[in-house]
Amino acid sequence: MNEANDRRHHMRLAGMLGEAWRDLVTGTSHACALAIGLACLIMLLAGADWLTITGIQRQTDEYVASGGSTWILEYPNHIDGAACDRLVSLDGVEAAGAVRQSDSKLVFAVLPSTSVPLYEITPGAADVFMLSATGTQWQYGKARESGNTTVSREGALLSREAAEPFQAQAGQSLALKDGHHLDVAGVFDWPDDGRKSGFSYAALTPVPADSSVPFSQCWVRAWPQTRNLESLLRLSSDGTASATAAERPQIYKLNTTKGSELDSAALFASRLTAFVPWIALAAALALGFIATRTRKLEMASALHCGVPKTALLAQIMLETITWSIAGILLTSPLLAWVWLHDNTTEAEALTDTLLRVPIAAVLGVLAGTFLAVLLTRENHLLKYFKNR
Repeated sequence: MNEANDRRHHMRLAGMLGEAWRDLVTGTSHACALAIGLACLIMLLAGADWLTITGIQRQTDEYVASGGSTWILEYPNHIDGAACDRLVSLDGVEAAGAVRQSDSKLVFAVLPSTSVPLYEITPGAADVFMLSATGTQWQYGKARESGNTTVSREGALLSREAAEPFQAQAGQSLALKDGHHLDVAGVFDWPDDGRKSGFSYAALTPVPADSSVPFSQCWVRAWPQTRNLESLLRLSSDGTASATAAERPQIYKLNTTKGSELDSAALFASRLTAFVPWIALAAALALGFIATRTRKLEMASALHCGVPKTALLAQIMLETITWSIAGILLTSPLLAWVWLHDNTTEAEALTDTLLRVPIAAVLGVLAGTFLAVLLTRENHLLKYFKNR
């Protein structure tokens, strides 16, 4: 008896799989058209979300690169260089270092009539300036690669404008008027975009952070925004008070032309395309329901011939899964391009966000198909036939 039941179930399963295969091959299920339609839906919604997210990323990158997330504590001759450098250990702080202007200036042998303002900086401050030039961390005392340029581990940093007359690059040595030579550790950009002036034509010489001579400024580049950073900046002062009002500590941002604050997390959460997975779910549900409902005469006929509804449901769902997977495969180049274009943590988060669209679309298609099969009645066969 059990063997007979097993044989019957096996024959029913084989029949269901065979019928699904025939529907897919002969075009009865319109699998190709539905797969393309689903792929277009996913591409449209995922593409819109991708464009919105990359726009937010671009806005954030421009804000950080312009100095919008760089804080400066200005307290002439009252900044502890070592304490300022230690601020880099705070969460979200990318670089931190102290700066002071030197009384002397650089005079190059080939341009003896022109002098370049000289600033002394701690090793951590070199990171702040070089991040804007290379986009990657640069640390004094370590050699780092940036594209085709090798940043040497010792020497001065020149602004792009100061390096231009000599075509200076990292690793070169420039002769000075006094007979000495200046080793170039790197070249940093300082565009005229509203940021603090005075460094577009300058040379920066790293000095030990524990120097006995105090510094005048403490620079901190942080992203995401660190809470209470203004209060933490004050920890870099040497603790001595000044009676002169003009010498009181001042805290300000390097550049505020792109706004004093930027909450990229809020921009991401409130973007118009945040609901595209739900839109994909609803649209795909309608697609699956309509595509399956158009076959109601075929399904009612099968039920009339004795096909169990569970077997019919399994057959139609199998066909739907097949063309749904095909639709996702057609959209896979978009996700692959996002992953390969920028294989970073941001790219991983972006890919995870975009994956919600095809997942929601498949769930919607399956739900619509399931609903359409359930609403099909054998006793409506004559009605379906008349209305075909």
